[in-house]
Amino acid sequence: MDTAEWIIVAILSLTLFVFLILGILLLTKLLDLSRDAKHLMKQLNRIANKGNTIIDDAKDTVAGVKSAATSTSKAVKKDITATTGAIKDAVVSAVEKKVNEKTKK
Repeated sequence: MDTAEWIIVAILSLTLFVFLILGILLLTKLLDLSRDAKHLMKQLNRIANKGNTIIDDAKDTVAGVKSAATSTSKAVKKDITATTGAIKDAVVSAVEKKVNEKTKK
């Protein structure tokens, strides 16, 4: 072989060796990146699970508040009805008393 052919073969061999080294480095970086991505996914899943737990707790709290508000409003309505009835009875009684006093005179 000629010297020029040896030089071309050496350059091509060196280029192939550089690409091989760069490919190995790239593969190593990609493997590290995939490990980091798996770790990140695990953390995100934990965060999502905690978020779901918080949402469920909030729903339970809202349901409890809604139930308490309903029972409170029923009690208030009952108290208002009783108070209104008592006021009505008192007014009717007072009017009857006045009417009886006027008719007795």
